[in-house]
Amino acid sequence: MSVRGNSENCVEEPVAPEWLSKLESRRENLQRSTKLSHEVGAGAPCGECGDKCPGLDLHFWRKVCRNCKCRKDQHKCVDDDLSSWAQFEILGQICSKPAFIKIKALASQPVQVDWVPPNTTPDVVSDYMEKLGATKVPVVGSDAAQKRKQQLEFQVPPHDLNAALCDNLSEAEAAQLQQYVVKIRENCVGQGVVVRIGNMGIGFVEYITPQQQNISNMDAYTLPMNIQQIPLNAALSSETSEISFHSPVPVKSLAHARYSAQMRQETPARKLKFGTLCNLASVCGLPVNVDYDKDTVFAQILHSEPLKKAMENKSKGLATLPVVISQAHMLPDFMNASILSSATKQKLKDIGVNVKAVQSALLNSPFYDALYDTLKQNDIKFAECRVLGPIQELREEVLVNKPVAEELSSFVSQLPNSPAIMYTSPIDTGLGKPGLSGSNSNDSGFGSKASTPVGSVDTVAGGLPSAFQQIRIANNVAKEPPPVVKCRDCAKPIALGDVAVKAERAGKEIAWHPECFKCYTCRELLADLVYFFHGGQVYCGRDLAINLKIPRCKACDELIFTKEYTAAEGATFHIKHFCCYHCDTPLAGQQYIPDEKTNMPLCLKCYNDFFAATCERCNRQIEPTDQGVAWGDVHWHSNCFICAGVDCGKSLIGGRFCVKQRMPFCSPACVRSII
Repeated sequence: MSVRGNSENCVEEPVAPEWLSKLESRRENLQRSTKLSHEVGAGAPCGECGDKCPGLDLHFWRKVCRNCKCRKDQHKCVDDDLSSWAQFEILGQICSKPAFIKIKALASQPVQVDWVPPNTTPDVVSDYMEKLGATKVPVVGSDAAQKRKQQLEFQVPPHDLNAALCDNLSEAEAAQLQQYVVKIRENCVGQGVVVRIGNMGIGFVEYITPQQQNISNMDAYTLPMNIQQIPLNAALSSETSEISFHSPVPVKSLAHARYSAQMRQETPARKLKFGTLCNLASVCGLPVNVDYDKDTVFAQILHSEPLKKAMENKSKGLATLPVVISQAHMLPDFMNASILSSATKQKLKDIGVNVKAVQSALLNSPFYDALYDTLKQNDIKFAECRVLGPIQELREEVLVNKPVAEELSSFVSQLPNSPAIMYTSPIDTGLGKPGLSGSNSNDSGFGSKASTPVGSVDTVAGGLPSAFQQIRIANNVAKEPPPVVKCRDCAKPIALGDVAVKAERAGKEIAWHPECFKCYTCRELLADLVYFFHGGQVYCGRDLAINLKIPRCKACDELIFTKEYTAAEGATFHIKHFCCYHCDTPLAGQQYIPDEKTNMPLCLKCYNDFFAATCERCNRQIEPTDQGVAWGDVHWHSNCFICAGVDCGKSLIGGRFCVKQRMPFCSPACVRSII
């Protein structure tokens, strides 16, 4: 690590990474800017509400418009250098500029798009856009362009990356946020690369604007907006000649006052575990799109610091010490297993394994093949390790002792948690695939790693693979053609010559169809190909935080790094931000009522003044403590829910009724007396 000297105290301090220095510089610019963050985009029209919203009036910390309650990114704001595109700073890149490309599905002439995939050739860009579909191409000024910008800001919120865009973070919170940014930068964030299967050549799109470029058919890329809106109460408001009576409706309080709960933070930034396990898996010749934590024994090996250190030293050309994950002997917890013979139990005891080790070694033997091959190729010793050593000895015993192999296979198959521990089938991972041989071909653009060739794979009871058949090495296996590249998302093949998306952190073997490069959780296309790789899958930044169990404040939309926070209505809040959605009165420890549309908390006063339903008969508000009756959008106090017929006034609680012209009736005669 580079260092710098301090002339005052002669202490050497580490030099901050260049990307972090740029981020700090940008924060300083923000703080010096005379334009406050809530003023950026002021007056911008709302893309959701249209003319109903007079323009963006951003709440000081909620990041929603005070006029229409829509998010800022749902308004058509013009980008500015200081408050936009923080998403690309974490990638160490700048935002892509608009470019002209030719897309056959749209027009015969080049069209201008807001964004193109970085570092690729124009023909690949054109094919990529066509694969996305005409409605998703971000042509300048189109709905797709606005959606792409909106998705980028929603999927990778700028305030998740920059404390200057957050609401008055404390020093401790800002430090936690910076730790989070550093960790995701180092471990999981990336930007997909578009390639053509069968050609790895890289070129660049020229950002040259033609002198006279006519984009006259821009409306052709705008989605139709003539969808007819049908009112929810259409059935209620329509008048017909028929009189239909309805079953009794319940009497209840139309709103319930509630209290919030206090919670404690469980995942401070320093304890977050990111995708380093997958990085080590790739180094060890293992597929990265596997949840290795399912098998605690194999995960312990991959998580171990001695193995990480050995692989790091080997990559740097340094001397490697023997890997010793543990020196503690495994306890023989299989002695009461009736399915095992006494000789097999003694054999396992002499080897020094327990039930979990036997389970792991047999169920996931192809993964151990790749791991031990890597250790052998790198001349990394592990004989003194009481985890790697005994498991390897067990595997060698099973290889030469068929009766023991069959007995252990039956034993493992009857363990209740065996299906959950097994990572995947050998064919799915490419490890241990029958007859598969290594290929040095780069025709597909994806390197393939030779895996241990095995014979035909038999199964035992419960559908588990036979350990003996998995480990037995077959000789003279005929070579097969290179494996077909399959999409990581839909598992369908990607044809030779088609374009595909690759994610460097996922490994060379992994690829996606352009239309399949989606967040694993929300299933939305990853805007600008920005992804966060974690646990073998790609996520958007929002869903990454959910997977890492970092709470997000529903009021300000920022990640919560305080020790304590508030939970209410299935959401989480900063304690200081648990306020009335209408007047911002603090509600910690106070009663509140959730808003029907947003589920945000409202103080009792604002609910009564602005949101409480009005009784159709007496025109007074139905307060939270009042009992009421609702029929569609028509409400009554319980004591006002009486027949509107002349000289009737019969209570309709618990009885059949009909509604005409927003009035309740008990009989056709009463209806005719009024209507």
